[in-house]
Amino acid sequence: MEIKAGRLAEGPLLAILIYLGAAICLISAILFGASHAAHPLSTLRMIILIAVGSLAFFVFCISFFGLIAYLVFHPSLSKHAHIFTQVHASQMLHPLTTALVLGLFCVCLYYDVTWAWVVWTATLFLYVLHTVMLVRAILDQYMMEDRSPGVKGLIVLILNLIFGAEIVTFAGGARPIAPWQLDELPEDTWIVDVRTKPEYYWNRMQGAENYPWGAGVLEAAAQHSLDRPVLVTCLSGHRSPAVAVYLRKLGFKHVYNLHWGLMYHILLERNKKSIGPFSLTRPHRDPQRRGEDLRHISIGYLTLQFFILIIAPVENWIRHPQVSDLQKIVGLVLGIGGLILGWLSFRALGRNFRVFAAPRRSGTLVTTGVYSKVRHPMYVAAILIFAGYCLFFSSLISAPLWLAFSVLYVVKSIREERILADHYPDYEDYMRRTWRFVPYVW
Repeated sequence: MEIKAGRLAEGPLLAILIYLGAAICLISAILFGASHAAHPLSTLRMIILIAVGSLAFFVFCISFFGLIAYLVFHPSLSKHAHIFTQVHASQMLHPLTTALVLGLFCVCLYYDVTWAWVVWTATLFLYVLHTVMLVRAILDQYMMEDRSPGVKGLIVLILNLIFGAEIVTFAGGARPIAPWQLDELPEDTWIVDVRTKPEYYWNRMQGAENYPWGAGVLEAAAQHSLDRPVLVTCLSGHRSPAVAVYLRKLGFKHVYNLHWGLMYHILLERNKKSIGPFSLTRPHRDPQRRGEDLRHISIGYLTLQFFILIIAPVENWIRHPQVSDLQKIVGLVLGIGGLILGWLSFRALGRNFRVFAAPRRSGTLVTTGVYSKVRHPMYVAAILIFAGYCLFFSSLISAPLWLAFSVLYVVKSIREERILADHYPDYEDYMRRTWRFVPYVW
């Protein structure tokens, strides 16, 4: 049962259910909240709305760029990197879910629709369940190292899991530092790496010392001057804040937490021949991994999608456009159809799923399911989802952004096919048998 619980915590099922509930909640609030203008918000509700909305927006922005870093990193490194990031993926992305739940609370508070509140409560229950399971998984990792985080450490871990490393680091008196700012630190900085030993031996900073989950850091701290700068690192920046805050409480005056962890640092250092205590022992990527080739395109469409997610509802709220029921229904059909297509594509790919064109060395070409009809069903799914989103909110500003990222998907698909053709000998035959995006059209 513990193994199944761990897989459930780290797997996508709970996250998918949460995001599905969020979509239903948002749709319910807007569809049934047309009369909200007749009930102006009280001062108290407005204050709560602004406070919670600001927190949700801040956490969302930080989490979104962390998500981009993860998606860029995950498919482009070695087999061991995939194992490490898969283990911590749910922990890394959980603050994004926090922002979603908080944002939906604001939507429900604004529209005040009973059905939306019911769905939000169910979504909140799933979110709390997922959080508890992730905390349990973290505690299990502590136990594997024969350690206990203590009450204060546990509180820091939970807050870090919910809100992200930046808020916790600031609140604890430490300072987050971006990978490109490492040159500002003195060369005698004490580098504390809190990852597990397999992660540490896979890749690390040249001057780092390994203290898995903080084990032994108290004894080591006694050997250093409190004036000496300290840099705490982990893979994603989500395990290190607890140790950074702990060292700050011990009296160290200059404690830094590596923002987004070694994951982002590896991206910046890749293929560079840098030297010094902050350089990596393995700066080179696996030559058989090619996700890096299309990174700029992927960041482009992810950024455009990010702006669409924000702009469309805000524009709808400001302009109050007259949206017909037919337009809303078409938007819903496109969005739900895109979600179903995306799920079918994900299921068909299974372990071969990659954000970028980075085929598994032991993988096989997937030509079954929806991939027997079109070569890029996931891209079609994303285009449909955001087309429905723009239609539902009747967003004029989002329309050109949607068109732009659709073009990026087309460009990326063409370049990906060249990469996949080099990797799979039968890919050219597969291209002749299937359509790129739309069956019998293109």
